[in-house]
Amino acid sequence: SSHPPGGRILRETVSLTIATDAGELETITSVVEALGQREGWSPELVFRANLVLEELGLNIINYGHDGPESRIEITLDSRPDRLTIEISNDGLPFDPINDAPAPDLTSSVEERPIGGLGLYLVRTLMDEMMYRREGGKNHLALVARRDP
Repeated sequence: SSHPPGGRILRETVSLTIATDAGELETITSVVEALGQREGWSPELVFRANLVLEELGLNIINYGHDGPESRIEITLDSRPDRLTIEISNDGLPFDPINDAPAPDLTSSVEERPIGGLGLYLVRTLMDEMMYRREGGKNHLALVARRDP
Protein backbone atom coordinates (compact mmCIF):
# COMPACT_ATOMS: atom_id res chain seq x y z
CA SER A 1 0.00 0.00 0.00
CA SER A 2 1.26 3.48 -0.79
CA HIS A 3 0.90 6.13 1.88
CA PRO A 4 0.56 9.61 0.35
CA PRO A 5 0.89 12.83 2.37
CA GLY A 6 -1.78 13.02 5.04
CA GLY A 7 -1.59 9.28 5.63
CA ARG A 8 -4.41 8.44 3.21
CA ILE A 9 -3.96 5.01 1.65
CA LEU A 10 -4.74 5.25 -2.05
CA ARG A 11 -5.32 1.59 -2.63
CA GLU A 12 -5.55 -1.47 -0.49
CA THR A 13 -6.33 -5.04 -1.38
CA VAL A 14 -7.40 -7.63 1.17
CA SER A 15 -7.92 -11.31 0.42
CA LEU A 16 -9.39 -14.01 2.61
CA THR A 17 -10.44 -17.60 2.22
CA ILE A 18 -13.28 -19.00 4.31
CA ALA A 19 -14.93 -22.36 4.74
CA THR A 20 -18.46 -22.83 3.39
CA ASP A 21 -19.95 -22.31 6.82
CA ALA A 22 -22.39 -19.57 7.84
CA GLY A 23 -20.34 -18.96 10.99
CA GLU A 24 -17.58 -17.63 8.76
CA LEU A 25 -19.69 -14.71 7.56
CA GLU A 26 -18.80 -12.75 10.70
CA THR A 27 -15.15 -12.90 9.64
CA ILE A 28 -16.06 -11.21 6.35
CA THR A 29 -18.00 -8.48 8.15
CA SER A 30 -15.09 -7.63 10.44
CA VAL A 31 -12.64 -7.54 7.51
CA VAL A 32 -14.99 -5.27 5.50
CA GLU A 33 -15.50 -2.91 8.43
CA ALA A 34 -11.77 -2.66 9.20
CA LEU A 35 -10.91 -1.99 5.55
CA GLY A 36 -13.70 0.56 5.23
CA GLN A 37 -12.41 2.38 8.28
CA ARG A 38 -8.82 2.45 7.00
CA GLU A 39 -9.93 3.56 3.53
CA GLY A 40 -12.50 6.14 4.58
CA TRP A 41 -15.55 4.46 3.05
CA SER A 42 -18.96 5.97 3.62
CA PRO A 43 -21.16 4.01 6.06
CA GLU A 44 -23.42 3.32 3.06
CA LEU A 45 -20.58 1.62 1.16
CA VAL A 46 -19.67 -0.52 4.18
CA PHE A 47 -23.34 -1.52 4.46
CA ARG A 48 -23.60 -2.36 0.74
CA ALA A 49 -20.39 -4.40 0.73
CA ASN A 50 -21.44 -6.37 3.81
CA LEU A 51 -24.93 -7.03 2.51
CA VAL A 52 -23.69 -8.20 -0.88
CA LEU A 53 -21.03 -10.48 0.63
CA GLU A 54 -23.53 -11.94 3.08
CA GLU A 55 -26.10 -12.64 0.33
CA LEU A 56 -23.55 -14.19 -2.02
CA GLY A 57 -21.81 -16.05 0.78
CA LEU A 58 -25.09 -17.56 1.97
CA ASN A 59 -26.02 -18.54 -1.58
CA ILE A 60 -22.74 -20.41 -2.00
CA ILE A 61 -22.96 -21.97 1.47
CA ASN A 62 -26.59 -23.08 1.04
CA TYR A 63 -26.65 -24.20 -2.58
CA GLY A 64 -23.40 -23.82 -4.40
CA HIS A 65 -20.86 -26.33 -3.14
CA ASP A 66 -20.20 -30.05 -3.06
CA GLY A 67 -18.90 -30.59 0.44
CA PRO A 68 -17.60 -29.12 3.67
CA GLU A 69 -14.03 -28.95 2.36
CA SER A 70 -15.15 -26.40 -0.23
CA ARG A 71 -13.72 -22.88 0.14
CA ILE A 72 -14.84 -19.38 -0.76
CA GLU A 73 -12.14 -16.91 -1.77
CA ILE A 74 -12.86 -13.21 -1.43
CA THR A 75 -10.75 -10.26 -2.55
CA LEU A 76 -11.62 -6.66 -1.76
CA ASP A 77 -9.81 -4.02 -3.80
CA SER A 78 -10.40 -0.53 -2.45
CA ARG A 79 -9.47 2.46 -4.60
CA PRO A 80 -10.44 6.13 -4.31
CA ASP A 81 -13.07 5.84 -7.05
CA ARG A 82 -14.38 2.31 -6.58
CA LEU A 83 -14.52 -0.85 -4.54
CA THR A 84 -14.13 -4.13 -6.42
CA ILE A 85 -15.25 -7.34 -4.72
CA GLU A 86 -14.19 -10.64 -6.23
CA ILE A 87 -15.64 -13.92 -5.02
CA SER A 88 -14.60 -17.31 -6.29
CA ASN A 89 -15.56 -20.78 -5.21
CA ASP A 90 -14.92 -24.29 -6.47
CA GLY A 91 -18.56 -25.30 -6.33
CA LEU A 92 -21.24 -26.09 -8.84
CA PRO A 93 -21.31 -23.87 -11.95
CA PHE A 94 -23.66 -20.96 -11.31
CA ASP A 95 -23.86 -17.66 -13.15
CA PRO A 96 -25.89 -15.34 -10.90
CA ILE A 97 -26.31 -12.87 -13.75
CA ASN A 98 -27.92 -15.23 -16.26
CA ASP A 99 -28.91 -18.34 -14.28
CA ALA A 100 -30.65 -16.65 -11.36
CA PRO A 101 -34.44 -16.70 -11.44
CA ALA A 102 -36.08 -13.35 -12.08
CA PRO A 103 -37.11 -11.90 -8.75
CA ASP A 104 -40.68 -12.49 -7.72
CA LEU A 105 -41.63 -9.06 -6.43
CA THR A 106 -45.37 -9.69 -6.37
CA SER A 107 -45.77 -12.70 -4.05
CA SER A 108 -45.71 -12.43 -0.31
CA VAL A 109 -42.34 -13.00 1.37
CA GLU A 110 -43.42 -16.50 2.45
CA GLU A 111 -44.18 -17.55 -1.14
CA ARG A 112 -41.06 -16.17 -2.80
CA PRO A 113 -38.42 -18.60 -4.02
CA ILE A 114 -35.38 -18.68 -1.77
CA GLY A 115 -32.38 -16.75 -3.06
CA GLY A 116 -34.07 -14.97 -5.94
CA LEU A 117 -34.52 -11.70 -4.10
CA GLY A 118 -31.00 -11.83 -2.69
CA LEU A 119 -29.41 -11.81 -6.12
CA TYR A 120 -31.79 -9.08 -7.28
CA LEU A 121 -30.70 -7.06 -4.27
CA VAL A 122 -27.03 -7.65 -5.07
CA ARG A 123 -27.55 -6.41 -8.62
CA THR A 124 -29.29 -3.24 -7.43
CA LEU A 125 -26.58 -2.50 -4.84
CA MET A 126 -23.64 -2.83 -7.21
CA ASP A 127 -22.76 -0.78 -10.28
CA GLU A 128 -21.20 -3.62 -12.25
CA MET A 129 -21.33 -7.39 -12.04
CA MET A 130 -19.26 -9.84 -14.11
CA TYR A 131 -19.19 -13.63 -14.00
CA ARG A 132 -16.88 -16.23 -15.52
CA ARG A 133 -16.32 -19.95 -15.02
CA GLU A 134 -12.63 -20.72 -15.14
CA GLY A 135 -10.41 -23.51 -13.84
CA GLY A 136 -13.36 -25.36 -12.32
CA LYS A 137 -14.35 -22.30 -10.29
CA ASN A 138 -17.06 -19.66 -10.30
CA HIS A 139 -15.58 -16.15 -10.40
CA LEU A 140 -17.83 -13.20 -9.68
CA ALA A 141 -16.59 -9.62 -9.74
CA LEU A 142 -18.67 -6.74 -8.42
CA VAL A 143 -17.89 -3.05 -8.59
CA ALA A 144 -19.33 -0.27 -6.44
CA ARG A 145 -18.38 3.22 -7.50
CA ARG A 146 -17.29 5.60 -4.77
CA ASP A 147 -17.96 9.30 -4.68
CA PRO A 148 -14.63 11.11 -5.11
